[in-house]
Amino acid sequence: MILVGHQVAAAAVAVTVMVWLLRSRWTHAHPRPALVLWQMGGLTLVLSTVGMLFGFGLAPFRRGVFPALLDLPARWTELDVWHLGAVAAGLLLGAWLVVNQILCFRDTARARARHRLLLQLVAQPNSGALVEVDHPVAVAYCVPGRHPRIVVSAGARRLLSKAELDAVLAHERAHARERHDLVLAPFQALRRLLPSSRLLTRVCSTIELLVEMCADDRAARQHGREPLARALERFHAHGAPGTPIGALAVAGADAHVVARIHRLRQPQRAAFPLVWPLACAMLVVALATSASIFALPLQ
Repeated sequence: MILVGHQVAAAAVAVTVMVWLLRSRWTHAHPRPALVLWQMGGLTLVLSTVGMLFGFGLAPFRRGVFPALLDLPARWTELDVWHLGAVAAGLLLGAWLVVNQILCFRDTARARARHRLLLQLVAQPNSGALVEVDHPVAVAYCVPGRHPRIVVSAGARRLLSKAELDAVLAHERAHARERHDLVLAPFQALRRLLPSSRLLTRVCSTIELLVEMCADDRAARQHGREPLARALERFHAHGAPGTPIGALAVAGADAHVVARIHRLRQPQRAAFPLVWPLACAMLVVALATSASIFALPLQ
């Protein structure tokens, strides 16, 4: 049962780091390091939770999870009801998470494919990665993927100055190049599993804001902070329409836009936290511990 205790410790580390991230103020000044910790913490928590169930349920076999699962059909009579229940719970939880993630990827891919077909019908001739649509509503968003599309409407061109439009396009290109959709995907899949969870909704909202801030930083380095801040103000004042499923828009949730404008106009001077390397190292160890149960003998 030693490795089960290790899984509990790994889960505790992950939860501690994520609670710290939720309560910290430095994350808006340094969104990329914060996202690294969020991703590592989320993966560690999922693996350790599944690992705890398998670790307890398959402990009598004294083998790694994968070899023990292969032996399970022939040796399941060696387990009592508690161990069998833990194995069943681990299998159900693991399958639930994996299938849900696959379904989310499938649904998002289908929505993006449909949207790309629609764009082909309404886009201006000779549109490539930058798709211009003749629509009076001001919109600008990215449809990510292997062949991303940056969509900008005629309304957005009329609303924004050239400097502001260039900053907006740089923001959307950052989403496409850095594949921010893949950063968001696991957390959005979890929110789909538990849509009524306020905590999970808050976590997803926090991560979505950090992703937008990462794109803001790249655009600001290329075109300055003020043009992007003015563009966000204009979108916010005119009321940004809903974002297509699977897309990343420059102006999304109102609360996020206000926070981003404030950050661009009054950038935080928060020092990079000295504890970040320690938190990162702890999560690396915790993640390795959580993964080890699938290969090492169970004790």
